[in-house]
Amino acid sequence: MPVSIVQLDKFITGTNFPANKNDLRKTARENCAPDLIIDLINNLPDRRFNSETDVNRAIYDIE
Repeated sequence: MPVSIVQLDKFITGTNFPANKNDLRKTARENCAPDLIIDLINNLPDRRFNSETDVNRAIYDIE
């Protein structure tokens, strides 16, 4: 089952943007994200994200 943007947003709340995958993963782990969310973050492109919306766009591109 695909992860919804709302589910991801819940776990990356608190990220200081701009952020890279490591920053997103760290915040998600601090917010007790399940492995499914961590896997999704791991599959994001290696670049800086300027906002949660920017992360969401990248997710749409990989799904």
